[in-house]
Amino acid sequence: MSRKARNRMTRETIPEGFSAPMAFVDLLPVVFFGLSAVKAGNLFHSGLFVAGAVVCLLSGVVKVGWKLIAAVSQRNIWPMFVQMRVLMPVGFLTMFAALIVDRAGLNGEAMLAKLSGFPACLFFLAGALGMILMLVFAFRMDSSDPKVNWMEQTVNSLAQICFFIGLMLA
Repeated sequence: MSRKARNRMTRETIPEGFSAPMAFVDLLPVVFFGLSAVKAGNLFHSGLFVAGAVVCLLSGVVKVGWKLIAAVSQRNIWPMFVQMRVLMPVGFLTMFAALIVDRAGLNGEAMLAKLSGFPACLFFLAGALGMILMLVFAFRMDSSDPKVNWMEQTVNSLAQICFFIGLMLA
């Protein structure tokens, strides 16, 4: 089954069953990603990392805006929906590239010790498992279904909260 068959959201789709509370709950992972990015950015001084994080953050905010517009006005502003498929990977790749390009600003041993320390490692593991689930959802489930959307939001929110707690404990 192709991805398109699983995810029925198209340019012509008018999302049904999306609500304002759903849009506001979708803001949770964006907020916790932003808080985590600030914490990580303070530890790892890299303009490239910050640029990637800002792209991801703005992409998430635009997607929340799309969902709110879809819920309130029953309109699908397609560029606001589809931008996330482009900007989110670009942002994450930029953040990853910063780890390579600006590696002189990293103390790998100290960073690994903090990330693998207890109990922070449990939160990072839970966050990573949540992100793996999000990948599975992206390729296997129909995000235009409000029930699926709530499930995705819950998993993403919990994963981002876990990453943030892990960073605070590290």
